[in-house]
Amino acid sequence: MKIDSLGYLIKEGFRSIKVNKLMTLASVGVLVSCMLLMGCSVLVSENTNQMLNQIEQENVIMVFMDDNATEEQEQSVRASIEAIDNVKSVSFVSKENAWKDQLAQMGEAQAEFFKNYADDSPLPDAYKVIVKSMDEFSSTVASIKKLDYIQNVRENSSLAKKLAQIKHAVNIICIAVVALLFAVSIFIISNTVRVAIYSRRLEISIEKSVGATDAFVRMPFVVEGTVIGIFSAGLSLLVVWGIYELAIKKLATLISVLNFSAVPFNSIWWILLLAFLAIGISCGAGGSALSMNKYLKHEGSELNVA
Repeated sequence: MKIDSLGYLIKEGFRSIKVNKLMTLASVGVLVSCMLLMGCSVLVSENTNQMLNQIEQENVIMVFMDDNATEEQEQSVRASIEAIDNVKSVSFVSKENAWKDQLAQMGEAQAEFFKNYADDSPLPDAYKVIVKSMDEFSSTVASIKKLDYIQNVRENSSLAKKLAQIKHAVNIICIAVVALLFAVSIFIISNTVRVAIYSRRLEISIEKSVGATDAFVRMPFVVEGTVIGIFSAGLSLLVVWGIYELAIKKLATLISVLNFSAVPFNSIWWILLLAFLAIGISCGAGGSALSMNKYLKHEGSELNVA
């Protein structure tokens, strides 16, 4: 296709947007509505995952050392724990500090009763282990328990399993919502474009009668759909941003009570923009191309008769 022809077809696409304002507004409305729901689903999923990650950080594995273990043996155990693939970090908790923390958490009367133990802690040295993935929590605990010089391992496998299940469920629901809305967008855009094609069937018939190729006829509709998709993506991002900031402001008290840090929008906006652009262009251009292909295939033989 020549450059002059391509420029003409692009201009026709923009002209079509101006001429068919009602159809353009309908297409933008559909895309913005679907992308708005997609964006909200993604933000809910991201914040839910962050909340679960914060809970996971508190669901640590405490590895209590044997009282008879030497310093070298304890260091050897630490090195072995750090060598486990799923271990994110290992921090040492001395028995003296652990006992001081325990006394601080007691009531005044209890602390007074046990204060004579302050210089001679009844607790063993320990390692606080944080894992990378809760999916491998049980296997990580099993690996740690196989090590020597360990007195006891305290963990909560049931909570870890529930957290992993919740994360999987949230991610699956988010993917399902996005996929469903994407399919709905393609379907509605295709039908909207089909109406536009029908209203311009005489124009298409004339183009075909003078020898225009299917690609030549299809191009303005694809340009129109692409422009609508890009505009809808930008508008959707602004709307999602406004809704998200408003929601964070309204839920500030609850977020503070839960000691939860919401995902900042400026850390994810570019991901949403790229996703919206991909969805908008795919739905706009793809929906237009699908409708035109179907129209030209089934009714192309009748175009010259009109």
